[in-house]
Amino acid sequence: MNIIDTSSSGNEKEDFKKSIKNIPLFKTKGIEYELPSKEYANIIFQSMASVGFFKEYELIKNKNIFSMGKSTQNYLAQKKIKSISPDPPGSEELKKLLSKNKNGGNYLIVKGEKGLSEIFNYLNISGEVVEEVICYKRLKFDSYEHIKKEFYKVDAIIFTSTYAFEIFFEEIYSKKMNLKFLSISQRISKFIKEKGFNSDLVDYFSNDLEEQIKKLI
Repeated sequence: MNIIDTSSSGNEKEDFKKSIKNIPLFKTKGIEYELPSKEYANIIFQSMASVGFFKEYELIKNKNIFSMGKSTQNYLAQKKIKSISPDPPGSEELKKLLSKNKNGGNYLIVKGEKGLSEIFNYLNISGEVVEEVICYKRLKFDSYEHIKKEFYKVDAIIFTSTYAFEIFFEEIYSKKMNLKFLSISQRISKFIKEKGFNSDLVDYFSNDLEEQIKKLI
């Protein structure tokens, strides 16, 4: 069984790394930013990269911290920062979580360039004071020739973002490929379907991910 995980950060579990090959389809780069304010009661990190490229960690103390999913939550934990994360991960579940944890304070969303705006829009429509800061951007590789052959050998590909699938479809996909597409959220599954393909949903952070995939392929 040969599987590729297209996550730009990979799954941190050691047993996962041994069984599934991580081949990112894009890179991330920090960009200069300025905070609109330094007085926030709630800070929301939308991705692992948003944690990695955020600089003002002095603002974290005594704040309510939210993370979009488990990988972001775990990355914050490595920095000794506790956060609340939805289960399952994703914007819809995070909105539900935020609705149950409102404290009247303002919000800062930390994200990447062209990142999702669902949480910002939700809080804004709900009458909350919310601002965004963009601290990184995603960049395609100059060429994909050096990794194309890897994708012709696999039984399944895990997509952890719509951007990864978009790049795969534009730069790598061939009708000759015979493989399974796996997604980690309903949003990604929907995006893949809009491109004319089917995908299976997997629990990316479960302890039996490999067994899940074996049953699907």
